[in-house]
Amino acid sequence: MVWKCLGYRFDTFQQVWTSDECFPKWREKYPTPPDFIGMQRIYRKDVDEISLRSTQDLARSIPMEHKQQLKRHLLPLGFKGYQLAGLTPNKTRRAQCANWLLFFREELFGFSIEELKKRREQKQQEEVANLDDTKSATDDWKPPTKEVF
Repeated sequence: MVWKCLGYRFDTFQQVWTSDECFPKWREKYPTPPDFIGMQRIYRKDVDEISLRSTQDLARSIPMEHKQQLKRHLLPLGFKGYQLAGLTPNKTRRAQCANWLLFFREELFGFSIEELKKRREQKQQEEVANLDDTKSATDDWKPPTKEVF
């Protein structure tokens, strides 16, 4: 499901996955779809490195305001969180993929790459404007002085 949302498509004639519709930076880094979960369950560095790095890249692509979506969505359904003793790399990666899918559904689904680029530029301009406003507000601010005798 993550592969499909990233833009990978299966070509039935050639029996291969193509990255023609992927996000540009993702396609550049991963021309073939990576194994996000680590289905081999062999966690040696030489075997697991690609899965680990691809899942980390996927998690990094989620903006800060959309982190912990899985927890927020499942809490009303009685989810108590993960027990540290029960976590495995496989479960952690599944949770990261699920969190990315929630981010995709809420922010990216139904928009073209060009529309997403415009939205990102607008958001960056708004952030710069907000920084300028807060900077000018802090320039005028002076600490209160109260003489104590």
